[in-house]
Amino acid sequence: MRSAVKFFRRRAAFSFPVAQRGVATILLILMVGLMLTVIVLGTSAYLRQQQAFSVSTHAQTQAQLKVWTGAELVRQYLAQVQAQGAWTQLAGATLPQVLTLQGDGVDGQIQATLLRFDAATKTVTAQIAGATALGSPAEAHAMLEVVYALEAGEGDDGGNTGGGGTQTPKPNSVISFSRDLRLGGSINVLQDADVAQFYEISVLGDVSTGGNSITGVKKITSTGSIRISSGSHFEELHANCDVYIDGSVTATTVLARRNACVLGGAGVSGILRVNGSAKLDSSMSNNGAIYSRVNALDAGACSASGFKPSWDSAEAETCATPVIHGVDLTAGSAGAQKVETLGNVSIASGSIAALKAHGDLDVSGNASVVGSIGGVLRKPDWNQSVKVDVLAGALDIAAVSKVELVRETFNANDVRALANYVFFIDTAGAKKVSVRNVNGVKDGEYYLADYASGAYKDRLCSQVTGSGLNVRCADPFPEKSITVCKGYSTSNNCFSYDARSQTWLINGVSAAQGVAWFQGNLVVGNGVYYNTFIASGNISTSGSTKVYAPNYAGYSGQAEGVQYAPTGICDNVHFPLLYPLDLCNKNTQEYLTSGLGGLGNYTMMAGSRLDEHFDDLSGYVGGNIAVGASVELFGSVKAGNEFNSGGSTTVHGYATALALGKANYNSMGGSTTFDLRKLPPTMQPGGESPLQPGGGDGGSTGTEAQIRVKWSRYL
Repeated sequence: MRSAVKFFRRRAAFSFPVAQRGVATILLILMVGLMLTVIVLGTSAYLRQQQAFSVSTHAQTQAQLKVWTGAELVRQYLAQVQAQGAWTQLAGATLPQVLTLQGDGVDGQIQATLLRFDAATKTVTAQIAGATALGSPAEAHAMLEVVYALEAGEGDDGGNTGGGGTQTPKPNSVISFSRDLRLGGSINVLQDADVAQFYEISVLGDVSTGGNSITGVKKITSTGSIRISSGSHFEELHANCDVYIDGSVTATTVLARRNACVLGGAGVSGILRVNGSAKLDSSMSNNGAIYSRVNALDAGACSASGFKPSWDSAEAETCATPVIHGVDLTAGSAGAQKVETLGNVSIASGSIAALKAHGDLDVSGNASVVGSIGGVLRKPDWNQSVKVDVLAGALDIAAVSKVELVRETFNANDVRALANYVFFIDTAGAKKVSVRNVNGVKDGEYYLADYASGAYKDRLCSQVTGSGLNVRCADPFPEKSITVCKGYSTSNNCFSYDARSQTWLINGVSAAQGVAWFQGNLVVGNGVYYNTFIASGNISTSGSTKVYAPNYAGYSGQAEGVQYAPTGICDNVHFPLLYPLDLCNKNTQEYLTSGLGGLGNYTMMAGSRLDEHFDDLSGYVGGNIAVGASVELFGSVKAGNEFNSGGSTTVHGYATALALGKANYNSMGGSTTFDLRKLPPTMQPGGESPLQPGGGDGGSTGTEAQIRVKWSRYL
């Protein structure tokens, strides 16, 4: 019998029941869920934290904006104090002083407190607190401390006591020179009677005159010395060295950082203030208050006392070495309404109504003096008109502030790209013109040449025959060619060029209007031109010349019913199609005053260099502008080096000479008139575009600009 064989399935050694496998799965899911919960909660917390941080940052930023708004409001307040001449009251106020600031977003959110006033440094310290979102979770606070500086310009002594000057409007430097200036002949500045401006001559160097008259100029400012011996009156003479006047010169205010001598019939009716000593010849009726510190500051660059230059120099003669260190009134009946000095006083037969002197008083005649002295009194026994007692305390006499003039630069190469016409000589010696943004002419370079036959002179052409200055136009249809100058007849040229002196000469009825730039020198001859002439070298005139700056001529020569020029830039009778697109909008019939960045305010500009090292005078090319008799310029003049005028010259604008090249000297002789009456609304004689903020259009006196933030910090 076959035995039965049984097979058995062997179970795995480590198998789990089905129920246990389900519990493990649930645990795994729970762990994953827990991890997701942690991630979600962490992300939520992070987002809340970031939101809170953003709110906090935004709130803090708003609070900081509040304090800077307060800082500007305080600056405006100080500007008002300055404009009202109330610095003395502020200096004497009890500090700290809380200011009440009002306005939208200001009430209750910005607080300002004046902490300190330092008269010596002319600074005011203020603390400004700003808050935002008060009473909410976003509430934030910021605190700022600001030191404001009062800069020079509001008067002769920054508002200090002891004979301080009064607030004056910001002056316009109708004549600005960066080198010694000698004035001769007759200098006249004419202005509208109903809008009196404070016109000024400012010179980086000495100013000297002799036998001439200067009218219409209220102030002369010099970084050197001022010497005037002509019959003129000035509101103020301010020099870093000496002020020396005689003859019939009169001034309201004289400020000298070294010495002043007022001799002959000259007088100072208002204030004479010197850091050194003063000598006066005229009587008390001609002189007001005299302040002398007997401590000449910053006079190291001045010519020696008693210096007298050669006859052909523009340097100024200086006062003689003082015999009296203080105030010298020993000449005749010399006197003053008031004298205050830290030194001595000497007087002969004049009068002093109020005297305060640290030093001695010497009376050599029958002078009348009332006041106080700190030194010794010496006088004739018989003179009973001297009544002085002992000076109590020390005098506080403010120093004369230093004249600070910014030296401007000019490089014709920098504005070449703005010109509508650039005249130059190519490498082959041919005359060429680069035209830019002129209606009716495609931008590009053209030859400036004549056709070999026919009355076609000074034409723009692309094809030529010949070479050098003998090239001739070869373009077809000469009758359709374009000229940029109108000669006296169809057979006369306007343009010529002297290769030896590298000089262009323009001589004709008129030239195409706009900005014309010349490589080399330029002589503007007879004719009436509507241009800004710019030369990389020098510019001079010959014959009877009239030049209207584009901004003076305007759109048509007429504005607001007034005829300013015979014709205009956009509507021009000589070249009606060749108007500069930078300046003319024919669709709206509008003149674009700012189209050339202010270049349109000038009639002439000269001088250039190939680098920016303006202190290297030998590297500057040209820059001299010389205008002669029978010249009338309707616009301002800017000479990179020097400006000279003679004969009968009229400039309807300002004159600037920057002294960037080799020195000779600036001079104006004959009869030079700066006629600033009834200037057209498109003209800005200071050179800035009328559409630019602070362009000098009369809307701002410059007062606010004199209050500046010196430094600040968050607390």
